[in-house]
Amino acid sequence: MSKLKIFLVLLMCSACFAIPFKVETVKEGSGDPIRAGQLIRVHYKSYVYLDSVKILAEKARLADSLRIADSLRLANDFNSDQIAGVTKVDTTALLDKSAKSKKKKSKSKEEPKAAVDTVAQVPAVDSAAAPLTFVDSIAPAPTDTRFKLFSESYPGSEPLEFTLGMGLVIQGWEKGLVGMKPGEVRKLYVPYQMGYGENSLEGVPEYSDLFFIVELVSADPPMEPDVFPKNVEGLKWREAAKGLKVYDEKVGTGKPALIGSVLKTHYTGWLLSGRKFGSSKDVGKPLSVVMGAGKMIKGWEIGLDGMREGGVRWFRVSPAMGYGATAYSMIPSNSTLIFRVELISSEVDEAVVANMDFFPDTTTLTFENGPEGLRYAIIKQGEGEPAQKGNVAKVHYTGWLTNGYKFDSSRDRGQVFGFTLGAGRVIRGWELGVQGMLPGEKRILVVPPGLGYGARGAGPIPGGSTLIFAVEYMGE
Repeated sequence: MSKLKIFLVLLMCSACFAIPFKVETVKEGSGDPIRAGQLIRVHYKSYVYLDSVKILAEKARLADSLRIADSLRLANDFNSDQIAGVTKVDTTALLDKSAKSKKKKSKSKEEPKAAVDTVAQVPAVDSAAAPLTFVDSIAPAPTDTRFKLFSESYPGSEPLEFTLGMGLVIQGWEKGLVGMKPGEVRKLYVPYQMGYGENSLEGVPEYSDLFFIVELVSADPPMEPDVFPKNVEGLKWREAAKGLKVYDEKVGTGKPALIGSVLKTHYTGWLLSGRKFGSSKDVGKPLSVVMGAGKMIKGWEIGLDGMREGGVRWFRVSPAMGYGATAYSMIPSNSTLIFRVELISSEVDEAVVANMDFFPDTTTLTFENGPEGLRYAIIKQGEGEPAQKGNVAKVHYTGWLTNGYKFDSSRDRGQVFGFTLGAGRVIRGWELGVQGMLPGEKRILVVPPGLGYGARGAGPIPGGSTLIFAVEYMGE
Protein backbone atom coordinates (compact mmCIF):
# COMPACT_ATOMS: atom_id res chain seq x y z
CA MET A 1 0.00 0.00 0.00
CA SER A 2 1.43 3.41 -0.96
CA LYS A 3 2.16 6.14 1.56
CA LEU A 4 -0.64 8.20 0.04
CA LYS A 5 -3.13 5.39 0.69
CA ILE A 6 -1.85 5.03 4.25
CA PHE A 7 -2.35 8.75 4.79
CA LEU A 8 -5.89 8.68 3.38
CA VAL A 9 -6.87 5.69 5.53
CA LEU A 10 -5.47 7.38 8.65
CA LEU A 11 -7.27 10.60 7.76
CA MET A 12 -10.60 8.77 7.45
CA CYS A 13 -9.99 6.94 10.71
CA SER A 14 -9.16 10.19 12.45
CA ALA A 15 -12.40 11.73 11.19
CA CYS A 16 -14.36 8.72 12.42
CA PHE A 17 -12.76 8.53 15.86
CA ALA A 18 -12.45 12.23 16.87
CA ILE A 19 -15.38 13.73 18.76
CA PRO A 20 -17.17 16.42 16.74
CA PHE A 21 -17.36 20.00 18.00
CA LYS A 22 -20.71 20.34 19.70
CA VAL A 23 -22.45 22.98 21.82
CA GLU A 24 -25.41 22.08 24.03
CA THR A 25 -27.39 24.53 26.19
CA VAL A 26 -28.52 22.83 29.39
CA LYS A 27 -29.78 25.89 31.27
CA GLU A 28 -31.22 29.02 29.68
CA GLY A 29 -30.00 32.48 30.62
CA SER A 30 -31.55 35.91 30.26
CA GLY A 31 -30.53 39.24 28.82
CA ASP A 32 -28.53 40.10 25.72
CA PRO A 33 -26.41 37.43 24.04
CA ILE A 34 -22.67 38.05 24.23
CA ARG A 35 -20.42 38.68 21.25
CA ALA A 36 -16.74 39.16 20.49
CA GLY A 37 -15.15 42.14 22.20
CA GLN A 38 -17.10 41.86 25.47
CA LEU A 39 -15.46 41.41 28.85
CA ILE A 40 -17.10 38.36 30.43
CA ARG A 41 -16.84 36.26 33.60
CA VAL A 42 -17.46 32.51 33.63
CA HIS A 43 -17.39 29.53 35.98
CA TYR A 44 -16.34 26.24 34.43
CA LYS A 45 -15.44 22.58 34.84
CA SER A 46 -12.89 21.10 32.42
CA TYR A 47 -12.46 17.42 31.57
CA VAL A 48 -10.14 15.36 29.41
CA TYR A 49 -12.02 12.83 27.29
CA LEU A 50 -9.80 9.82 28.05
CA ASP A 51 -11.24 7.77 25.21
CA SER A 52 -9.46 10.20 22.88
CA VAL A 53 -6.15 9.01 24.35
CA LYS A 54 -7.18 5.42 23.61
CA ILE A 55 -8.24 6.46 20.12
CA LEU A 56 -4.83 7.98 19.52
CA ALA A 57 -3.22 4.69 20.54
CA GLU A 58 -5.56 2.83 18.16
CA LYS A 59 -4.63 5.12 15.27
CA ALA A 60 -0.94 4.52 16.02
CA ARG A 61 -1.57 0.75 16.02
CA LEU A 62 -3.38 1.01 12.68
CA ALA A 63 -0.49 2.99 11.22
CA ASP A 64 1.94 0.25 12.34
CA SER A 65 -0.23 -2.39 10.68
CA LEU A 66 -0.36 -0.44 7.41
CA ARG A 67 3.41 0.05 7.44
CA ILE A 68 3.93 -3.69 7.97
CA ALA A 69 1.55 -4.51 5.11
CA ASP A 70 3.44 -2.08 2.88
CA SER A 71 6.76 -3.75 3.82
CA LEU A 72 5.37 -7.21 3.01
CA ARG A 73 4.15 -6.02 -0.37
CA LEU A 74 7.64 -4.75 -1.18
CA ALA A 75 9.15 -8.05 -0.05
CA ASN A 76 6.78 -10.03 -2.29
CA ASP A 77 7.70 -7.77 -5.20
CA PHE A 78 11.35 -8.57 -4.66
CA ASN A 79 10.61 -12.33 -4.52
CA SER A 80 8.79 -12.23 -7.83
CA ASP A 81 11.78 -10.68 -9.59
CA GLN A 82 14.02 -13.35 -11.15
CA ILE A 83 16.97 -11.07 -11.61
CA ALA A 84 20.44 -12.59 -11.46
CA GLY A 85 22.52 -11.39 -8.54
CA VAL A 86 19.50 -10.22 -6.47
CA THR A 87 19.18 -11.99 -3.13
CA LYS A 88 15.63 -13.03 -2.34
CA VAL A 89 14.09 -11.65 0.84
CA ASP A 90 13.07 -14.23 3.41
CA THR A 91 9.41 -13.19 3.83
CA THR A 92 8.95 -15.60 6.70
CA ALA A 93 11.71 -13.91 8.64
CA LEU A 94 10.30 -10.50 7.75
CA LEU A 95 6.86 -11.54 8.95
CA ASP A 96 8.33 -12.87 12.16
CA LYS A 97 10.37 -9.69 12.69
CA SER A 98 7.38 -7.48 11.94
CA ALA A 99 5.19 -9.43 14.31
CA LYS A 100 7.80 -9.13 17.07
CA SER A 101 8.17 -5.40 16.38
CA LYS A 102 4.40 -4.99 16.47
CA LYS A 103 4.18 -6.93 19.74
CA LYS A 104 6.94 -4.82 21.25
CA LYS A 105 5.31 -1.53 20.16
CA SER A 106 1.91 -2.71 21.34
CA LYS A 107 3.37 -3.53 24.74
CA SER A 108 5.04 -0.11 25.01
CA LYS A 109 1.77 1.62 24.11
CA GLU A 110 -0.24 -0.32 26.70
CA GLU A 111 1.97 0.81 29.60
CA PRO A 112 0.98 4.52 29.45
CA LYS A 113 -2.66 3.44 29.16
CA ALA A 114 -2.50 1.84 32.59
CA ALA A 115 -1.07 5.07 34.01
CA VAL A 116 -3.89 7.10 32.42
CA ASP A 117 -6.54 4.78 33.82
CA THR A 118 -4.98 5.13 37.28
CA VAL A 119 -5.13 8.92 37.08
CA ALA A 120 -8.72 8.72 35.91
CA GLN A 121 -9.97 7.15 39.14
CA VAL A 122 -11.80 10.19 40.57
CA PRO A 123 -12.97 9.70 44.18
CA ALA A 124 -16.70 9.72 44.71
CA VAL A 125 -18.26 12.90 46.08
CA ASP A 126 -19.55 12.72 49.64
CA SER A 127 -23.11 13.97 49.05
CA ALA A 128 -23.65 14.57 52.77
CA ALA A 129 -20.63 16.89 52.95
CA ALA A 130 -21.14 18.55 49.57
CA PRO A 131 -24.73 18.72 48.24
CA LEU A 132 -24.96 18.38 44.48
CA THR A 133 -25.44 21.61 42.56
CA PHE A 134 -27.03 21.92 39.14
CA VAL A 135 -23.59 21.86 37.53
CA ASP A 136 -22.64 18.73 39.50
CA SER A 137 -25.82 17.02 38.36
CA ILE A 138 -24.96 17.47 34.67
CA ALA A 139 -21.24 16.67 35.08
CA PRO A 140 -19.86 13.21 34.29
CA ALA A 141 -20.26 10.82 37.21
CA PRO A 142 -17.09 10.34 39.32
CA THR A 143 -17.15 6.67 38.37
CA ASP A 144 -17.16 7.44 34.62
CA THR A 145 -13.55 6.67 33.74
CA ARG A 146 -13.91 8.12 30.23
CA PHE A 147 -13.53 11.62 31.72
CA LYS A 148 -10.92 13.16 34.02
CA LEU A 149 -11.45 16.55 35.69
CA PHE A 150 -8.32 18.68 35.25
CA SER A 151 -9.47 22.22 36.07
CA GLU A 152 -12.44 24.08 37.54
CA SER A 153 -13.34 27.46 39.05
CA TYR A 154 -16.26 26.51 41.29
CA PRO A 155 -14.76 25.54 44.69
CA GLY A 156 -14.71 28.99 46.27
CA SER A 157 -12.82 30.63 43.40
CA GLU A 158 -13.52 33.84 41.55
CA PRO A 159 -14.92 33.37 38.04
CA LEU A 160 -12.51 33.58 35.13
CA GLU A 161 -12.52 37.02 33.47
CA PHE A 162 -11.43 37.57 29.87
CA THR A 163 -12.41 39.38 26.70
CA LEU A 164 -14.13 37.17 24.15
CA GLY A 165 -12.71 37.14 20.64
CA MET A 166 -9.17 38.28 21.56
CA GLY A 167 -7.48 34.89 21.36
CA LEU A 168 -7.11 34.63 25.13
CA VAL A 169 -8.81 31.20 25.33
CA ILE A 170 -8.86 28.08 23.15
CA GLN A 171 -10.71 28.12 19.84
CA GLY A 172 -13.41 25.82 21.19
CA TRP A 173 -14.32 28.45 23.79
CA GLU A 174 -14.06 31.39 21.37
CA LYS A 175 -16.59 29.70 19.11
CA GLY A 176 -18.69 27.89 21.70
CA LEU A 177 -19.44 30.78 24.06
CA VAL A 178 -20.68 33.30 21.48
CA GLY A 179 -24.40 33.96 21.95
CA MET A 180 -24.60 32.92 25.61
CA LYS A 181 -26.77 34.96 27.95
CA PRO A 182 -25.98 35.71 31.64
CA GLY A 183 -26.96 32.72 33.78
CA GLU A 184 -26.80 30.30 30.83
CA VAL A 185 -24.96 26.99 31.19
CA ARG A 186 -23.52 25.16 28.19
CA LYS A 187 -21.76 21.89 27.52
CA LEU A 188 -18.91 22.09 25.01
CA TYR A 189 -17.51 19.04 23.25
CA VAL A 190 -14.13 20.18 21.85
CA PRO A 191 -11.93 18.05 19.54
CA TYR A 192 -8.22 18.38 20.20
CA GLN A 193 -7.76 20.50 17.05
CA MET A 194 -9.87 23.23 18.74
CA GLY A 195 -8.30 22.69 22.16
CA TYR A 196 -4.61 22.33 22.95
CA GLY A 197 -3.76 20.38 19.79
CA GLU A 198 -0.53 18.42 19.92
CA ASN A 199 0.54 20.27 23.08
CA SER A 200 0.22 18.91 26.58
CA LEU A 201 -0.17 20.61 29.94
CA GLU A 202 -0.60 19.46 33.50
CA GLY A 203 -3.35 16.85 33.54
CA VAL A 204 -3.95 17.04 29.77
CA PRO A 205 -2.05 14.69 27.42
CA GLU A 206 -1.28 15.78 23.88
CA TYR A 207 -4.01 15.30 21.23
CA SER A 208 -6.70 15.26 23.95
CA ASP A 209 -10.33 15.86 23.13
CA LEU A 210 -11.99 17.96 25.84
CA PHE A 211 -15.35 18.42 27.52
CA PHE A 212 -16.43 21.58 29.37
CA ILE A 213 -19.34 22.81 31.43
CA VAL A 214 -19.39 26.62 31.26
CA GLU A 215 -21.68 29.01 33.14
CA LEU A 216 -21.81 32.65 32.06
CA VAL A 217 -21.85 34.62 35.32
CA SER A 218 -21.90 38.15 33.90
CA ALA A 219 -20.86 40.25 30.91
CA ASP A 220 -20.03 43.91 30.59
CA PRO A 221 -22.05 45.74 27.93
CA PRO A 222 -20.35 45.89 24.52
CA MET A 223 -18.38 49.08 24.01
CA GLU A 224 -18.97 51.41 21.11
CA PRO A 225 -15.68 51.97 19.26
CA ASP A 226 -14.12 55.42 19.06
CA VAL A 227 -14.20 57.06 15.63
CA PHE A 228 -11.29 58.98 14.12
CA PRO A 229 -12.34 62.58 13.32
CA LYS A 230 -12.95 63.36 9.66
CA ASN A 231 -11.15 66.66 10.10
CA VAL A 232 -8.63 66.08 12.86
CA GLU A 233 -6.89 69.37 12.19
CA GLY A 234 -10.20 71.18 12.60
CA LEU A 235 -10.57 70.28 16.30
CA LYS A 236 -10.21 73.18 18.72
CA TRP A 237 -6.70 72.27 19.83
CA ARG A 238 -4.85 74.22 22.50
CA GLU A 239 -1.13 73.90 23.19
CA ALA A 240 -0.52 72.19 26.53
CA ALA A 241 3.27 71.98 26.05
CA LYS A 242 5.78 72.11 23.25
CA GLY A 243 4.90 69.18 20.99
CA LEU A 244 1.54 68.48 22.68
CA LYS A 245 -1.91 69.81 21.83
CA VAL A 246 -5.12 68.86 23.62
CA TYR A 247 -8.84 69.31 22.98
CA ASP A 248 -11.55 68.74 25.60
CA GLU A 249 -14.52 66.98 24.04
CA LYS A 250 -16.15 66.79 27.47
CA VAL A 251 -15.07 68.44 30.73
CA GLY A 252 -15.32 66.11 33.70
CA THR A 253 -16.74 67.00 37.10
CA GLY A 254 -15.30 64.24 39.32
CA LYS A 255 -12.01 63.87 41.20
CA PRO A 256 -8.93 65.32 39.48
CA ALA A 257 -5.98 63.39 38.09
CA LEU A 258 -3.16 64.02 40.60
CA ILE A 259 0.46 62.95 40.84
CA GLY A 260 0.38 59.50 42.45
CA SER A 261 -3.24 58.82 41.46
CA VAL A 262 -4.18 55.44 39.99
CA LEU A 263 -6.11 56.41 36.87
CA LYS A 264 -8.49 54.15 34.98
CA THR A 265 -8.91 55.25 31.39
CA HIS A 266 -10.46 54.10 28.16
CA TYR A 267 -8.46 55.15 25.13
CA THR A 268 -8.00 54.69 21.42
CA GLY A 269 -4.83 55.62 19.54
CA TRP A 270 -4.36 56.39 15.84
CA LEU A 271 -1.59 57.48 13.55
CA LEU A 272 -2.11 60.87 11.94
CA SER A 273 -3.26 58.99 8.82
CA GLY A 274 -6.23 57.59 10.78
CA ARG A 275 -4.92 54.04 11.15
CA LYS A 276 -5.76 52.67 14.61
CA PHE A 277 -2.91 50.99 16.48
CA GLY A 278 -4.51 50.28 19.85
CA SER A 279 -7.63 50.62 21.99
CA SER A 280 -8.69 49.55 25.48
CA LYS A 281 -12.21 49.21 24.10
CA ASP A 282 -11.09 46.36 21.87
CA VAL A 283 -10.40 44.30 25.01
CA GLY A 284 -13.40 45.68 26.92
CA LYS A 285 -11.29 46.66 29.91
CA PRO A 286 -9.95 50.07 31.00
CA LEU A 287 -6.23 50.76 31.19
CA SER A 288 -4.85 51.45 34.69
CA VAL A 289 -1.92 53.86 34.95
CA VAL A 290 -0.20 55.68 37.81
CA MET A 291 0.23 59.37 37.10
CA GLY A 292 3.75 60.62 37.66
CA ALA A 293 5.35 57.17 37.72
CA GLY A 294 7.10 57.69 34.39
CA LYS A 295 5.43 54.62 32.87
CA MET A 296 3.58 56.61 30.19
CA ILE A 297 4.80 58.59 27.24
CA LYS A 298 5.42 62.23 28.07
CA GLY A 299 2.38 63.30 26.03
CA TRP A 300 0.13 61.34 28.37
CA GLU A 301 1.87 62.47 31.57
CA ILE A 302 1.30 66.12 30.63
CA GLY A 303 -1.97 65.60 28.74
CA LEU A 304 -3.77 64.00 31.68
CA ASP A 305 -2.90 66.89 33.96
CA GLY A 306 -6.02 68.87 34.82
CA MET A 307 -8.50 66.18 33.75
CA ARG A 308 -11.34 65.17 36.04
CA GLU A 309 -13.37 61.97 36.23
CA GLY A 310 -15.91 61.78 33.43
CA GLY A 311 -13.84 63.96 31.13
CA VAL A 312 -12.95 63.10 27.52
CA ARG A 313 -9.80 64.64 26.07
CA TRP A 314 -8.01 64.34 22.73
CA PHE A 315 -4.19 64.42 22.55
CA ARG A 316 -2.11 65.35 19.50
CA VAL A 317 1.31 63.98 20.41
CA SER A 318 4.47 64.88 18.48
CA PRO A 319 7.27 62.27 18.15
CA ALA A 320 9.26 64.07 20.87
CA MET A 321 6.31 63.63 23.25
CA GLY A 322 5.60 60.08 22.05
CA TYR A 323 7.91 57.26 20.99
CA GLY A 324 10.44 59.38 19.09
CA ALA A 325 12.65 57.48 16.69
CA THR A 326 11.69 54.10 18.20
CA ALA A 327 9.43 51.99 15.98
CA TYR A 328 6.84 49.51 17.22
CA SER A 329 4.84 46.85 15.38
CA MET A 330 2.09 49.27 14.28
CA ILE A 331 3.78 52.58 15.04
CA PRO A 332 6.52 53.72 12.63
CA SER A 333 9.42 55.78 13.96
CA ASN A 334 8.91 59.54 14.35
CA SER A 335 5.11 59.22 14.27
CA THR A 336 2.66 61.91 15.33
CA LEU A 337 -0.08 60.23 17.37
CA ILE A 338 -3.75 61.03 18.04
CA PHE A 339 -5.45 59.74 21.21
CA ARG A 340 -8.97 59.94 22.54
CA VAL A 341 -8.83 59.43 26.34
CA GLU A 342 -11.76 59.08 28.74
CA LEU A 343 -10.93 59.37 32.46
CA ILE A 344 -13.15 56.88 34.31
CA SER A 345 -11.70 57.15 37.83
CA SER A 346 -8.87 58.76 39.78
CA GLU A 347 -7.93 57.24 43.13
CA VAL A 348 -4.90 58.17 45.28
CA ASP A 349 -3.18 55.06 46.64
CA GLU A 350 -1.06 56.08 49.62
CA ALA A 351 0.96 52.84 49.49
CA VAL A 352 1.83 53.50 45.85
CA VAL A 353 2.77 57.11 46.58
CA ALA A 354 5.01 56.10 49.50
CA ASN A 355 7.10 53.85 47.24
CA MET A 356 7.47 56.18 44.28
CA ASP A 357 9.60 59.12 43.26
CA PHE A 358 7.89 61.88 41.31
CA PHE A 359 9.46 64.44 39.03
CA PRO A 360 10.07 67.41 41.30
CA ASP A 361 8.92 70.95 40.70
CA THR A 362 12.35 72.52 41.09
CA THR A 363 10.87 76.06 41.20
CA THR A 364 9.31 75.37 44.61
CA LEU A 365 12.45 73.87 46.24
CA THR A 366 15.16 75.66 48.20
CA PHE A 367 18.51 74.59 46.76
CA GLU A 368 21.95 74.81 48.30
CA ASN A 369 25.11 75.18 46.26
CA GLY A 370 27.36 72.16 46.58
CA PRO A 371 30.94 71.72 45.34
CA GLU A 372 31.91 71.91 41.65
CA GLY A 373 28.57 73.29 40.48
CA LEU A 374 26.34 70.67 42.13
CA ARG A 375 23.01 71.90 43.55
CA TYR A 376 20.91 69.98 46.07
CA ALA A 377 17.74 70.33 48.12
CA ILE A 378 16.93 68.28 51.24
CA ILE A 379 13.26 67.22 51.08
CA LYS A 380 13.34 64.71 53.95
CA GLN A 381 15.55 64.86 57.04
CA GLY A 382 17.53 61.89 58.30
CA GLU A 383 19.42 61.01 61.47
CA GLY A 384 22.49 59.02 62.43
CA GLU A 385 26.03 58.88 61.07
CA PRO A 386 26.71 60.77 57.83
CA ALA A 387 27.90 58.95 54.72
CA GLN A 388 31.69 59.20 54.32
CA LYS A 389 34.32 58.07 51.84
CA GLY A 390 34.90 54.33 52.13
CA ASN A 391 31.33 53.62 53.28
CA VAL A 392 29.22 51.22 51.24
CA ALA A 393 26.26 53.53 50.69
CA LYS A 394 22.84 52.00 50.01
CA VAL A 395 20.35 54.24 48.21
CA HIS A 396 17.03 54.30 46.40
CA TYR A 397 17.03 56.70 43.48
CA THR A 398 15.23 57.92 40.38
CA GLY A 399 16.85 59.92 37.58
CA TRP A 400 15.23 62.29 35.06
CA LEU A 401 16.25 64.60 32.27
CA THR A 402 15.21 68.21 32.78
CA ASN A 403 12.17 67.68 30.49
CA GLY A 404 10.80 65.10 32.96
CA TYR A 405 11.88 61.98 31.04
CA LYS A 406 12.70 59.23 33.56
CA PHE A 407 15.70 57.21 32.44
CA ASP A 408 16.34 54.99 35.47
CA SER A 409 14.94 54.07 38.90
CA SER A 410 15.90 51.55 41.57
CA ARG A 411 12.33 51.76 42.89
CA ASP A 412 10.94 50.40 39.63
CA ARG A 413 13.19 47.38 40.11
CA GLY A 414 12.38 47.12 43.82
CA GLN A 415 16.09 46.79 44.62
CA VAL A 416 18.32 49.09 46.69
CA PHE A 417 21.52 50.18 44.91
CA GLY A 418 24.84 49.97 46.79
CA PHE A 419 28.23 51.52 45.97
CA THR A 420 31.44 52.47 47.76
CA LEU A 421 31.80 56.22 48.25
CA GLY A 422 35.03 57.56 46.81
CA ALA A 423 35.78 54.46 44.68
CA GLY A 424 34.85 56.16 41.37
CA ARG A 425 32.10 53.62 40.60
CA VAL A 426 29.40 56.28 40.09
CA ILE A 427 29.22 59.70 38.43
CA ARG A 428 31.00 62.58 40.17
CA GLY A 429 27.67 64.26 40.98
CA TRP A 430 26.71 61.27 43.12
CA GLU A 431 30.07 61.12 44.90
CA LEU A 432 29.61 64.73 45.96
CA GLY A 433 25.84 64.64 46.48
CA VAL A 434 25.57 61.51 48.66
CA GLN A 435 28.58 62.29 50.86
CA GLY A 436 27.32 63.76 54.13
CA MET A 437 23.76 62.40 53.85
CA LEU A 438 22.22 60.95 57.01
CA PRO A 439 20.34 57.61 57.05
CA GLY A 440 16.72 58.24 55.99
CA GLU A 441 17.59 61.55 54.34
CA LYS A 442 16.25 62.29 50.86
CA ARG A 443 17.69 64.84 48.46
CA ILE A 444 17.01 66.25 45.04
CA LEU A 445 20.31 66.60 43.14
CA VAL A 446 20.73 68.82 40.08
CA VAL A 447 23.81 67.47 38.30
CA PRO A 448 25.43 69.56 35.52
CA PRO A 449 26.87 67.70 32.49
CA GLY A 450 30.43 67.95 33.80
CA LEU A 451 29.47 65.99 36.91
CA GLY A 452 27.30 63.54 34.95
CA TYR A 453 27.91 61.92 31.56
CA GLY A 454 29.49 64.92 29.86
CA ALA A 455 29.31 65.59 26.15
CA ARG A 456 29.14 61.88 25.22
CA GLY A 457 26.00 60.93 27.12
CA ALA A 458 25.04 57.34 27.95
CA GLY A 459 22.20 55.12 26.70
CA PRO A 460 18.98 57.18 26.75
CA ILE A 461 20.86 60.23 28.15
CA PRO A 462 21.90 62.65 25.39
CA GLY A 463 25.31 64.33 25.52
CA GLY A 464 25.46 67.58 27.45
CA SER A 465 22.45 66.72 29.64
CA THR A 466 21.78 68.22 33.05
CA LEU A 467 20.35 65.47 35.25
CA ILE A 468 17.90 65.52 38.16
CA PHE A 469 18.00 62.78 40.79
CA ALA A 470 15.85 61.93 43.79
CA VAL A 471 18.20 60.06 46.16
CA GLU A 472 17.24 58.49 49.51
CA TYR A 473 20.15 57.29 51.65
CA MET A 474 19.29 54.04 53.42
CA GLY A 475 22.55 53.85 55.42
CA GLU A 476 25.46 51.40 55.13
